[in-house]
Amino acid sequence: MAEQELAEDTEAMAAAMAAAAISDDIDAISTQREASRDQAAGASAETGEAAADSPASTASPASSAGDAASTYLMVKELRAISRARSLRLQAEDVIVAIDGVPFHKDIESFLDIMFECDPENGRVLTIWRNGVLFNVIARGPLGCVLEHAKSDVSEKATEDFKGYTVDPIETYTTFEVLRDIFRNCIVLDTRLSPMAMIFPPVWLMQNRLWEVMIAVFLIYGSTLAVHWVLFVIAYVVLSIYFRKAHLVLRRSFAMMRGRHIWMVVAEKSEQETQRLCRRMDPKCVFVPDLVGPPVVEEEPKKRRRRRS
Repeated sequence: MAEQELAEDTEAMAAAMAAAAISDDIDAISTQREASRDQAAGASAETGEAAADSPASTASPASSAGDAASTYLMVKELRAISRARSLRLQAEDVIVAIDGVPFHKDIESFLDIMFECDPENGRVLTIWRNGVLFNVIARGPLGCVLEHAKSDVSEKATEDFKGYTVDPIETYTTFEVLRDIFRNCIVLDTRLSPMAMIFPPVWLMQNRLWEVMIAVFLIYGSTLAVHWVLFVIAYVVLSIYFRKAHLVLRRSFAMMRGRHIWMVVAEKSEQETQRLCRRMDPKCVFVPDLVGPPVVEEEPKKRRRRRS
């Protein structure tokens, strides 16, 4: 019994010593943690004082944000199939304003605005290209790669935009300008002409679509020779067709004659469109010409060769 009691006392003393050792270790660990916290707090305080003493470190983010807020968005790259390509935008075109309001926000804000715009009415985008401002009507996202323009480019665009006026979208009409390699241009009004639906032959004559006009007269004559009811049916069907395909016909025959779509702009009249194109290219020629003759280069004078 004495040995058993001695063994139990020994185990109790060993357990007490182990508990004391564990408590000492816990106290040491907590002391070390408090010391490390004090060191970290001191280091952060020193870092804050150093940052406060150096104004350049705090001014650089603000200056970069200010530069981004004062620049415009610029077209960086056009995709093969996109609304920007159909509007004939080009790389390095600067988007200056939306509905007449200068736009200095980020790319995500621009994408949100274009995604939420009404597809029927669209938005008037003011584009700056090589010192010339013009408007286009976009009815959805452009589908191109955008980036922020450089500061000097944005300053030039801002100076040009100061005297530029953007009217409400209801006053604008989309015009397509097609040009050939000799700079001969025609302007297509995208609006439906009532004459195309009421009396198609006159409309075809006005737009010089001679091949289509001959085909229409042949259809009229053959149907009238059979029966007048068949002629009326053919007349109504062709009127509906020209109502839907008037722009496609004019564009297709212009391309067949060697022209390509050069510009798509939003202007108030054909005369304003020609005036804009002359600012883009002073040598372009229009038929009919509503803004006067283009700039003509003087031919170099011929010189007689002298014999050596």
